[in-house]
Amino acid sequence: MMSLTETSLWDAVKKQYVFKLQSYANFFVSLVIVQLVALLFSAGGMAGTSGIGWNNILVEVKLYSGTGIFIFTVLCTLANSVILTLPFYRNIDFSFVGSRLSGNMANIGFLVTAGLFGGITATLGSILLRNIHYYTGGGGEILKSFFMITPGELVTGMAVAVLYLILFSAAGYFAGLVVQLHRSLLVLLPALIVGLIFYEAANEQIGIFSRLIEFFVFERSPFHFSLKIILSASLLWIGAILLSNRKEVR
Repeated sequence: MMSLTETSLWDAVKKQYVFKLQSYANFFVSLVIVQLVALLFSAGGMAGTSGIGWNNILVEVKLYSGTGIFIFTVLCTLANSVILTLPFYRNIDFSFVGSRLSGNMANIGFLVTAGLFGGITATLGSILLRNIHYYTGGGGEILKSFFMITPGELVTGMAVAVLYLILFSAAGYFAGLVVQLHRSLLVLLPALIVGLIFYEAANEQIGIFSRLIEFFVFERSPFHFSLKIILSASLLWIGAILLSNRKEVR
């Protein structure tokens, strides 16, 4: 019986996952559009501009970074993960023979796939930004330090971007289900998060967000970094599943 139950669960997850990939394919299109918009902003020098002048000579330095592309990708991923928790999208799962567990697992699979896609395209978008400025702005005017990257660095950058997007999608999915518990949380939760951020910034205190940034961003060991992301995302997924199971059964 245990074998039959597990087979039924994974069959349901697979069918729902394939359905979500087909039904939400527009998300991948919208993600690419958002990244292209971010690329246009980044092409103008989002990272900043500075100038130095002496003896009637003015030198203007523009800084370009693909960080903007990644930030836009994170925002799009967060929005998509929250949307999946809305009642309309959750009730679609009942068109299949399955359970809330299979529906949540299919959503997790879709969000992991979206994170994989977004991480790769965001990293390639950064490479595209480099090439645009190299071939249109004159290669001689570009500082060569850290401009060229090796295949290993490219793959590492993609892996880091994918892991971060998976973490953000897990956080967004968990937060979306928390908000579903009571309508007032739709206002209270974002207000609490924004309030804490401004409070820490205004008082220059090391609070929860500062510690989270230190925990996830400043880890030097690739193994420990991956382990932190995977474990944290897994805990958020488990928490989301437990919250979903508390909802009424349709």
